[in-house]
Amino acid sequence: MVNSLNNINNSSVSLAQTYFTQAEEYRINSQYKEAIDKYLHSILANRNNPTSYIGLALSYKNLKNYQKAITNLSKAEKLVPSDVVVQKELALCNIIEGNFEIGIKHLIASIKLDPENIEVQMQLALVHEMIQEEDMALMIYQKIIETNPDYIRAYIQKATLYLHSEDFLNCAKAFKQVLKLKPDYFRAYLALGICYEKLGNIRSAKRFYKKYLQASKTSINSTEVKQRLIEIEFNNKKAENNLRIV
Repeated sequence: MVNSLNNINNSSVSLAQTYFTQAEEYRINSQYKEAIDKYLHSILANRNNPTSYIGLALSYKNLKNYQKAITNLSKAEKLVPSDVVVQKELALCNIIEGNFEIGIKHLIASIKLDPENIEVQMQLALVHEMIQEEDMALMIYQKIIETNPDYIRAYIQKATLYLHSEDFLNCAKAFKQVLKLKPDYFRAYLALGICYEKLGNIRSAKRFYKKYLQASKTSINSTEVKQRLIEIEFNNKKAENNLRIV
């Protein structure tokens, strides 16, 4: 009797593996509907294989059926709660669905499991930006910069967040740091021009606008920046004339 049960179990596991292998091949070839069918057959034969649930979830995700992806990732999580991929994918799918608090919870779990994964840390900061928790986002960017001083994306995102928050002084400082690491990042010149103009330092604003135009001759912003320089010159001359009249 025991041998018969073992044979049945072994047969089920073997069948599940066959379906799983077929499903993986379909998924790799972007045949997601076919993959889903094989994953479901694999799970029917063996409900204790987390990789089948993960593959099924990723197939649903690629078809933009995020709710079903979350459902199957949650099943995988019960089997392998410490799996980094499961935690990361649960985070991303929940964020896409607008479940930001749940997404943040899974991102934090993923970071605890894999502290060296900078991309997940960046994702966490971006989610905090999305829900207007700018202070949390800035704190995460700064922590990334401290632990990974050559990771340029964190500097850029931090500087951009300062710009959107209209903290022009800190924005200027941050974009200067960006230029130290990446001198050819010409967008920084435009940001610095805007910051210095907002801060009333017109001479520096003009200098960085001109640097931007020199570095980005084909940029879609070039015409607008040229017009802005003309307006600045006009306003300066107008102010000088007013002074003479007085």
